Amino acid sequence: MNCPKCHAPITQDDRFCGECGEKLEQAEHSNNTESSGSQNEKVEKFKSSLNTYKNDTLNEGQGFFKNIFTRLDQEVSSYHAYSYKFIASLVGAGLLLLLIFSLIAVPKELEFFGVSKVSVVFKIIIFTILALGILFGVTFGVIKILMQNVRVQKVLSDFVSFNLFGTLSFFVGVLFALMSVPSFAIIFIAFSLLLFVISPIYLMTKYSNQYQLRMPVIYGIIIYFVVLGIIVRILVESTFTSNLLDIGESIFDSGY
Repeated sequence: MNCPKCHAPITQDDRFCGECGEKLEQAEHSNNTESSGSQNEKVEKFKSSLNTYKNDTLNEGQGFFKNIFTRLDQEVSSYHAYSYKFIASLVGAGLLLLLIFSLIAVPKELEFFGVSKVSVVFKIIIFTILALGILFGVTFGVIKILMQNVRVQKVLSDFVSFNLFGTLSFFVGVLFALMSVPSFAIIFIAFSLLLFVISPIYLMTKYSNQYQLRMPVIYGIIIYFVVLGIIVRILVESTFTSNLLDIGESIFDSGY
C-alpha cells in the first residue's frame, strides 16, 4: 500500500504519510467502520438480552400464576424459588399499577389546599416501597433468627407469592372506592393489609417443617410482633410530631 500523493509505502493503520504528511482516508474509514461495527454489535447484544429476558419472564410467569393460584402451600413448602429478575418484574408491575390507580384516585382539588397531586402520588409510591422493604426485612430477619440455611431468594420469592393475594385484594378495594362503594372498599383494603401483616407468620409456619429450627416458631412470632410494634410506634410518633409542627407553623404564619 502506497501514499496517494508521494507513493511512499504506508500501512493500513497509518493516519498520515511518514514522508509527505498527507492525511490518509483509509485509516479514518477503517476507524469509522470499526466504530459502527462495535455499535451494531452492542445493539444486537442488547436486543438479544432483551428477548431472552422477555421469554424467560413469560415462561416463568406462566408457571408462577398457575402454582400460586392452585398450589401455594406446596410451592412455599418446596425449595423452588423464582429468579430475581422475575420478582423485580412483578414488583415493578405492582408499583406501576399503584401509580396509575393513585393518579386516578387522588383528587386534583387538593391543590386548593396548597398540596400538589403529584407530590401526594409520589409520597404514596415512596411510602409503599419503604413499607414493603421494612416488612420484608423484618420477615427475613426473624426467619433467619428462627431457622438455619434459609436463602434470601427463597424467602423473597415466597413473600412476593403470598402477598400477591393481598395486592389483588388492595386493588379490588381501590376499584370499589372509585365506584363509590366505600363499604366494600374498606373491607377489601383492610383484608389486604391483614394479609400483608400475617404473611411472615404464614412463611414461618410453613418453613418449620422444611428447615432446622433454632427455637420454637411461637418465639419467632412474638419477636415479629414486638419488632413490628416498635417500628409502627416510631413511624406514628414521627408522623404525628411532624404534623403538629406543620400545624403550628401555619398558625404562626397566619398571625394568630
